[in-house]
Amino acid sequence: MIRLLAAVSWADGELAENESAAIERLINAANLDADERARARSWLAAPVELDEGDVGALNMNQRLATYQAAVRIALSDEELGDEERVLLDRIRDALGISAEQALEIEAEMPRHD
Repeated sequence: MIRLLAAVSWADGELAENESAAIERLINAANLDADERARARSWLAAPVELDEGDVGALNMNQRLATYQAAVRIALSDEELGDEERVLLDRIRDALGISAEQALEIEAEMPRHD
């Protein structure tokens, strides 16, 4: 999930400070060993591509929570750029979430764009 969120953060070609801070908080809160934590932090240093294979083992509640987190990260810099919109749509499809479910999740998030 952290890799997916890093991909969302990098979708517009840059990692905003608040996006980085949000992912860092997730890394710190996650139950990761030292190697996993170091790998996750490396995703903050350089752009990350979405790997749809990362979501295969998630149940539907985890998929919905992952999409919610992706939307929150995408909006954390107070903008939703075209690249981020495209990536959110890819994530939605990869997670097997309907367009209606995605719209409900997005409607719950504060918007600044």
